[in-house]
Amino acid sequence: MDRILEPIYSDWFRTQVLGSENIPRSGGALLVVNHAGAFAIDGLITMMAVAKNSERQLKVLGADFLFDLGANDLLSELGVVPADSATALSLLESGELVGVWPEGVRGVSKTFDQRYQLQQFGRGGFAKLALQVGVPIIPTAIIGAEEAYPLVGRISGVLDWANIPYVPVTPTFPALGPLGLVPLPSCWSVEFGTPVSPELFRSSGKFPGYDVFELADYVKDAVNEMLMSGLSNRSRVFSHHED
Repeated sequence: MDRILEPIYSDWFRTQVLGSENIPRSGGALLVVNHAGAFAIDGLITMMAVAKNSERQLKVLGADFLFDLGANDLLSELGVVPADSATALSLLESGELVGVWPEGVRGVSKTFDQRYQLQQFGRGGFAKLALQVGVPIIPTAIIGAEEAYPLVGRISGVLDWANIPYVPVTPTFPALGPLGLVPLPSCWSVEFGTPVSPELFRSSGKFPGYDVFELADYVKDAVNEMLMSGLSNRSRVFSHHED
């Protein structure tokens, strides 16, 4: 799989990585990432960014429907695991680096006019996990996914049998068939932000709702701030492959 992803990551997207020093060298940690891009390729690019810029391997929490497609062996090889609290808890307690995209389907189903507008960060599940295990959260911002697969519409109901919520419609898919799955050569950046200690949001050794949601909102604001800064400093949207 690396043979396929490497040229996409390095040559097609020309991915720039910022803040790699914020990836913990060891121990459990949660990467909390914005989600976009119709086909959720941002998860794979984040995994590549971690592997190429640290000595860590990222475990990714994947949506339930991915495990209904009969490709569990491939998902396991990639490091994608079911997005349930028991699995995430076990991984973090074992010292793994775990990636979570709390916008979920709401993030990847944003249409192009909503690009880089963060959706609701779930119900604070990642914050509760961090508080429970006592691991740092690394706010992570990805730029480029929105332009790689600009979503112009959604077709619902077609793949209900596979628990897939919708078929994405982009300028090239499904009009061009499989060829439409080729992403546009947008410029990507992955920024790993300053680690957030959940201890700053803990009170009385318990996890009352306001602590969980306060931490979740703080992380969401951190991701949004990195997105806005990155977008304002981006020199170009698409890669120039002639240079």
